[in-house]
Amino acid sequence: MTMNGRKMNNYSLMRVSTIFILTIALVVSTISIPFGPRTGAEPIDNNPPNVPSNPEPSNGSTNVYISVDLNWTGGDPDGDPVTFDIYFGTMSPPEKIITNQSATNYDPGTLNYSTNYYWKIIAWDNQSASTEGPQWEFITEVKPNSPPNVPYNETPVNQSMNVILNTGLTWDGGDPDGEDIVTYDVYFGTSNIPPKVASNQSATSYNPGTLEYDTIYYWRIVAWDNNGASSNGGLWHFTTKQETTLTVTITKPLENKFYFNDAEQSISIARNTIVYGKITITVNVTSDNEITNVEFFVDGTPIQDKDPSTPYTCEWQPIIQFNSALSLTRTIKVVAHDSENNSASAEINITKWRFHALPFIIAGLGLASRLVLHTTVSGLFFNFQQSRLSVSFFAFRARFKTIGPFKSQRGVINFKSCTGGIIIGPMKLTSFGLFHKFSYGSFTFIGNLHADKVGLGQVLLSGLLQRRTGNNGGGLLNLFSALRS
Repeated sequence: MTMNGRKMNNYSLMRVSTIFILTIALVVSTISIPFGPRTGAEPIDNNPPNVPSNPEPSNGSTNVYISVDLNWTGGDPDGDPVTFDIYFGTMSPPEKIITNQSATNYDPGTLNYSTNYYWKIIAWDNQSASTEGPQWEFITEVKPNSPPNVPYNETPVNQSMNVILNTGLTWDGGDPDGEDIVTYDVYFGTSNIPPKVASNQSATSYNPGTLEYDTIYYWRIVAWDNNGASSNGGLWHFTTKQETTLTVTITKPLENKFYFNDAEQSISIARNTIVYGKITITVNVTSDNEITNVEFFVDGTPIQDKDPSTPYTCEWQPIIQFNSALSLTRTIKVVAHDSENNSASAEINITKWRFHALPFIIAGLGLASRLVLHTTVSGLFFNFQQSRLSVSFFAFRARFKTIGPFKSQRGVINFKSCTGGIIIGPMKLTSFGLFHKFSYGSFTFIGNLHADKVGLGQVLLSGLLQRRTGNNGGGLLNLFSALRS
C-alpha cells in the first residue's frame, strides 16, 4: 500500500471515532440520571433540629441547689442555626417563659426550697423546623436550718448605773428562718457566772423582782429554735441605785393644837390634839423617786387614795360619833409609796369632837388653863361611875393633880371614896375583874377632888381581895402592891 493510501485510512478511522464519541455524548446528555451535584434551581430537603438532650439538673434529680442553672444539648443535622423556647415552672406542663434564645442554658433565679420544678426545651432552626424535647423535672434541696439571732438590744443597757430596783429585763431576738419558733433561757444573778432562772420562755422579757440597792447584777440570754439550734448572748451587767429615803410628815393637824372647823386656833394643849368639825389632813412627802400613791387612813379605814401630785391633802368630815366621855380618840395615818415599791408612813392621835359645847370649854381651858379649876387622876379604881355633872369612884391608890386660878396641888390617895365634877377631855380607862368594876387609867374632871376616909368597908374589901387571890397574892393584889411601891 502506498503512502497516500495509508493516510486515507487513518483519516477515515479518525472520523469514525469522532462520530462515535459525539453520539455517545448526545445519548448521555439526554439521560436524566445525575452523575454529579446538581446546580440547578430545584430545592434541597431540610432536616429539623436535634432533640434537646442531656438536661442539667438531670431528670428526676433531688436535693437540687436553689441557685442552679438549666443546661441542655441541642444542634441541627444540617448545621442550621438553632434557637430555643424554654418552658419552666412548678406546674405540669410548665409555661413558656423564654422564646428564641440561642444559648443552651438558662438562669431561673433563686428557687424555692423543697419544691418540684418542671421544664422542657423546643428547638427551632432557621427553616422554621422545630423539635420538642421531653419534659424533665427535679426537686430542690430542703432548706438548711439557721441558728436563732444572737440576743441583742438589752435593757438595762450593758454597764448601766443607778438602775431602779424594780427594773425589768428585755431584749430582742428572733430567727433568720422566720417560720422557726424561738424560746429563751434566762441567766441572772450577782455572780459573773449567773445561774439559770428561767427556761424555754417565749417572751423577750423577764421580771427579776425587787432588787437590792447598790448591787451589780449579771445576766445573759440563750436563744433556741425548734430545730435544736442555739445562740448564746453576751454577758451583760448593770448596777442598781443607792438607797434613798422616803419620808412622810403630817403637817396638819399638829401635836398639841386645837382645830375648829379646819382652822388652827392660837392655843396649845398639852399632850393632846383636839379637832372640832372637819379637818383637811395635809402631809409632806419627800423621796428621790417618783411618788406613785399617797393613802389616808383613820383608825385603819382608808378614807382616800391621793394621786401623786402636791400638796397631798385629804378633807375628813366624819359622821356624828360619841363615846361615854363625849369625846373620841382617833388615829390618823398616812402611807406613801414610790416607784421602787418603797413605803413610809406617819400617824397622829387626835381627840375628835362633834356638835357639843364642851370643845368651847376646852378651848377656853387651853387659852387660860388656870382660870378653870380641874383635877386629873390616874391609878387603880373600883366602881367608877359618872353622870352628866359629876363622877364618883373608889381609889385603891391614885395620883392626882389639881390646877386652878389660885390653886396648884399634887398628891396621892389610898383607899378612899372620891367624887368630882363633870368629866372633860379624854378618858383612858381599862376595866377588868368581877363585873368589870375594877379599872385602871386616867381621867380629868372639873373642880377639886373630894375624898373620904374608908372605914370598915375598906377592911372588908381588902379581906375579899386577899381571899380571892390566895395567900400568896394574885393579879389585883400584886397590882395594888406595885402601886403602893
